[in-house]
Amino acid sequence: MDIAEKKRALRAEIRAKERALDVGYKAESSAAICRALAALPEFDAAKVVFAFAGLAREIDTREFLRETITRGKTLLLPRCEPERQLSLCVVRDLDADLEPGAMGILEPKRSCPVLQPEEVDFAVVPCTTFDRAGNRLGQGGGYYDRILPRLHGATVCVCRERLLADTVPTEPHDLRCTLYLTESGLL
Repeated sequence: MDIAEKKRALRAEIRAKERALDVGYKAESSAAICRALAALPEFDAAKVVFAFAGLAREIDTREFLRETITRGKTLLLPRCEPERQLSLCVVRDLDADLEPGAMGILEPKRSCPVLQPEEVDFAVVPCTTFDRAGNRLGQGGGYYDRILPRLHGATVCVCRERLLADTVPTEPHDLRCTLYLTESGLL
């Protein structure tokens, strides 16, 4: 089995585990991760924050997104573009500025201003899983692997503790984040 096949198999395994998780645990772990993100000194120091609006199977980031706006920081959320690119769009109001986009993900409307990745001070990165060595397995589209090299601030990969992998297979193009966070804290 080559690395791509190992990644597909691990994604399928983790997604099956995620579907079996208790709804209460999902809500509690999402809330704990949001609180932990907002307590990080790197977040406190940041002016421009790039995050994501989680799908049902991902971390529910709404609490963190609201906190970012409340603290007067510039919040950027991704909008999927052709050729698996992301635009980083300014979101000032979660209700008014978002609409369903690619793959059912809430995305910023076309009217939202776009900033460059180099302007980001703090980024929250989704994943399917990561391991304790800091290897991240994304959703498989490569969107974040394309943007991570352009982010110069802290990058925090978030995952539920129960979905951590023993080992994540990696390839040379797979990039690491600077911090890894579960509901139990930083790894």
